[in-house]
Amino acid sequence: MSDHQHEFEPNKKTLEKILQLPCPSCRSELTYSAEKKMLECKHCGFTQDYERARDQIRERPLSEAAAALRKSKPADTQKKVTQCDGCGSQLMVAAEDVAVRCGFCGSEKVNTKAYDKNVIQPQGIIPFKIARQEAFGKFKEWIGAGWFRPNDLKNIADLKDMHGVYLPFWTFDAQTYTEWSGEAGYYYYVEVERNGKTTRERRTRWEWRSGYFNRFFDDVLVLATKGATVDIVESIYPYQLKETTNYDPTLMVGWEARIYDVEVDEGYHLGEEKMQAEIRSQASKTLGGDTQRGLRTDTEFYDQTFKHIILPIWICAYNYNGKVYQFAINGQTGKVEGQKPLSWTKIILFIIVLAAIITTIVVLSNLNQ
Repeated sequence: MSDHQHEFEPNKKTLEKILQLPCPSCRSELTYSAEKKMLECKHCGFTQDYERARDQIRERPLSEAAAALRKSKPADTQKKVTQCDGCGSQLMVAAEDVAVRCGFCGSEKVNTKAYDKNVIQPQGIIPFKIARQEAFGKFKEWIGAGWFRPNDLKNIADLKDMHGVYLPFWTFDAQTYTEWSGEAGYYYYVEVERNGKTTRERRTRWEWRSGYFNRFFDDVLVLATKGATVDIVESIYPYQLKETTNYDPTLMVGWEARIYDVEVDEGYHLGEEKMQAEIRSQASKTLGGDTQRGLRTDTEFYDQTFKHIILPIWICAYNYNGKVYQFAINGQTGKVEGQKPLSWTKIILFIIVLAAIITTIVVLSNLNQ
């Protein structure tokens, strides 16, 4: 077994720390407090700082990592994995848990099909910086914003299903070399006489161009669980990844956590799609012109590396008029994004007012002529 393989396999003693972290003062349980940014005993008030070192956060060659992950075997984590019937999210639960509630879609299920799953130890983690009460306040501010939202949205107060969840992510680095080519179109105008009238028409002058560029991608972030809505999670980016510290399972005590169900190779393909989109955007910007056609890019990816990290998020599904909406809060920065219903009454009123204003302007303009 290679050294790399050992680095990816979970350590049993480390995983056991997740299940029991005794307070050195009263022997009750320590949990991580987002309010105090420290480990705290809720029984006696004892607090303890956590290590903020970053020496274990190292890029791993993608090829070696993938091989090691394929060879690694399940370990006894004393936890089980169950899949939500509502959204497909995989949840890590204690083996003795019977009732399970999904923080992503709010559905309830019974833990009848929990199964063992290997947990690959992450390299880094960002602990929660936004506490529950602060997250609730940011949600109330966000939900009440927007003129086209129903007025009673701000009265939503029942957020018992708002969960602080640690989500798994892959980050990818890659060196790239791209050759590009395409035609840039530049607009110009000519006067044309038709039926005795002179009109001005737009024409396009095309110029073929080509070139190349090198680009390094650093920490392309890919959500590693299929249970969360990718668009909502990505909408609360960015995370300040420079604050990532060595993975410490004690920071997850008392918090929900999801394990990854997007494997590293699948995650890399998603990451490469993001890189390709940015490369094409850069090539388009370099090609220039008022319009373009036939843009082609040919990119070579090499020296790819990856990390597995855990990031904090507050997530909830709330019900309004019988329909479920999701929102998310960045557990590090507090940024809020999600789904909100529209007030069609306000939208129709706006259209009527806008039409009245336009009509008034037209009438006044005609009167002044």
